[in-house]
Amino acid sequence: MKAILLDFDGVVIRSMEDHFEGWKKALEEYDIIMSPEELFVLEGSGLEDLAHQFTRKYNLPFDEAPNIIRKKCDYYNQIKKIEFYPYLMELLNWVREREMRLGLVTGGGRDRVISTLDTLGFSDLFDVIITCDDVFTTKPSPEPYLKAAGILEIDPEDCVVIENAPLGIRSAKAAGMRCIAVTTTLSPMYLKEADIVSEDLDEALNALKRMY
Repeated sequence: MKAILLDFDGVVIRSMEDHFEGWKKALEEYDIIMSPEELFVLEGSGLEDLAHQFTRKYNLPFDEAPNIIRKKCDYYNQIKKIEFYPYLMELLNWVREREMRLGLVTGGGRDRVISTLDTLGFSDLFDVIITCDDVFTTKPSPEPYLKAAGILEIDPEDCVVIENAPLGIRSAKAAGMRCIAVTTTLSPMYLKEADIVSEDLDEALNALKRMY
């Protein structure tokens, strides 16, 4: 184990609830009611991909996707709270103390991710940051995680991923990496493809210690 790669939303920052509220309010304008799970199981997809999936699912005009994205972002920016999860710093410090590399791999946009990291004072914590703007195909494609490993010059089998959603787990496993899932947004039944399912980052850290 030479590198730990973390997803962003739902692993580093507690943001998926706010993202859901943004999508929910945007879709309510089209008389659509969605549940949190409908979004959370698709986490890892980029904004455009999500909007197009929702237009297909709810039989909305394809060209409404840009408007839905704009509405979602407007609502999200009005309500967003920036906070990281309990035990995150303990986990990051443990990784640093062992001189392992640390990466962030997300389906989020680079501007939002970097801005949030700056706000938290986390900008210098990660050796590599891969966003949806840095790849051709987002999760569940293995490309994001393989790109991170390539930049770090570490073999995929020496990387452990921490994820919270099915698409991210599939991306990590397709890249040949071990994956720990945390139940921050979804119950264990959605996370069965991970090697280990943890309740929170404290349990995830204990799992890393057992792997080390």
